[in-house]
Amino acid sequence: MRKSLIILGIAFLGQTTVANAATDWTPYLKPMLLGCDEDLQYTDIPNRYKASIASKKVKGDTSDESEEIITTYTLKDSTAFGMPLTKVEVLSGDEWGHLTLFFKDNKFKSLRPKFKLPKINPVHMKVLENNASGYEIKMPGDKGNRALIFNAKQKTITCDW
Repeated sequence: MRKSLIILGIAFLGQTTVANAATDWTPYLKPMLLGCDEDLQYTDIPNRYKASIASKKVKGDTSDESEEIITTYTLKDSTAFGMPLTKVEVLSGDEWGHLTLFFKDNKFKSLRPKFKLPKINPVHMKVLENNASGYEIKMPGDKGNRALIFNAKQKTITCDW
């Protein structure tokens, strides 16, 4: 009888742990590590992450293609790159955008070495800045700049294009 109770207790604890496991957004956000690419689309959230979304807010007129749209996902019990993640914000503009990750605390700053510069074509692209706060790259022609920004005050990492 005692053995049965111990086994039942272990099984219950195991299920509690599974039920309370954080949703890891790392696989979805991993392309950020290889350079802030404007071709990355983060507006179509896969089903496996939707259970961790506590709320979703959309600002802007979604019927106007030239309108800037900001979609903010407030998260519950989520992580990214091993750090507690509280929000994800996606800005989509006509020819610009950004993806911002909001973290619970400043431990996220230790992630900076994992975020690499995109592949640079030295003829057309120029690294303007590359330090602990991120990087900025001049893109060819009139494509503007691409940037990675680590903001300790806001506890965010932003890919800006």
